[in-house]
Amino acid sequence: MNETDMVTEILEIFWKEKLRFAQYCFDELAKMDAKSFQEKGKTGKSTLWVLNQMVSYDKTFRFYLPISLKLSGFFFFHSFKDQEIEKDLETIRDRYTPPAFPAHFWEIHISEANQLKIKANDPFVAEHCETWKEVLLQLEAKLSLVSESDAYRKRYTSFTGIHTISGAINNSTEFCHYIWNRYMGSPN
Repeated sequence: MNETDMVTEILEIFWKEKLRFAQYCFDELAKMDAKSFQEKGKTGKSTLWVLNQMVSYDKTFRFYLPISLKLSGFFFFHSFKDQEIEKDLETIRDRYTPPAFPAHFWEIHISEANQLKIKANDPFVAEHCETWKEVLLQLEAKLSLVSESDAYRKRYTSFTGIHTISGAINNSTEFCHYIWNRYMGSPN
C-alpha cells in the first residue's frame, strides 16, 4: 500500500491489533505439519477448523463492509463521539471475554497486512495461512477507502449488531481470539 491507501488513524489502532493477532497465529502455526494441523485436539476441533472459522469470519466482514457502508450512507446518522466508540468496544469485549493476549503478542510490530510473514514449513499449513493473509489484504484495501469522517459517522451492520467501524474491526479480532483460545488452548 502507498501513502494514499493507508487506513485512517482511528481505524489503524484497531487494524494493527488485528494484524498483530494474525501474525501471532501464523507464528504459532509455523511449527505444525499437515497431519497435526488436521488432527482433532482435546476440544474435538482441528487447527484447520479453527483457522477456517477465523478466515470465514473475516471473509464475511470483507464482503459486507462496503454494503454496510453504502446502506449506512442512506441514513443521516450523527458522528460518533469517542465515548460512543469506547462503549461499543466495551460491549464487544464483554461479549467474548477472552483471556488476555500473551505477553509477547505486544512485541509484534506490524502496520500493514502485506507485512504479515507466514513461516510455516509445511506447504499445506502455509497455503491455509496464505488464504487468511489474502483475505486480510483485501479487507485492508476496503478499510483504506473509509475516510476519517466516515469512520466516525458510518456503521457496520452484522449479525452481532450495529457497530462503529472501529468496533467492527475489534469484533473481528475478539471473535478470532475467542475461537483461538477456546479450541487451541490459552497460550502461556
